[in-house]
Amino acid sequence: MTAILDKKIVKDALRELIMEEPETFKKLLKEVFNEETLNEDEEFEQLIKKNFTRFEATFKALA
Repeated sequence: MTAILDKKIVKDALRELIMEEPETFKKLLKEVFNEETLNEDEEFEQLIKKNFTRFEATFKALA
């Protein structure tokens, strides 16, 4: 029950922010999306490095 009330409080606060400070909300939203994109890019790069390291011998044999 507490989690539901907390979500309602957060929703209400966000709605209030959107109404009173739309530019601040837009900036916040852009920051969140940019951080998420950077995290996804970083995870992808790590996966590529991991796979190249894992299959290094195979790549060399095929070259």
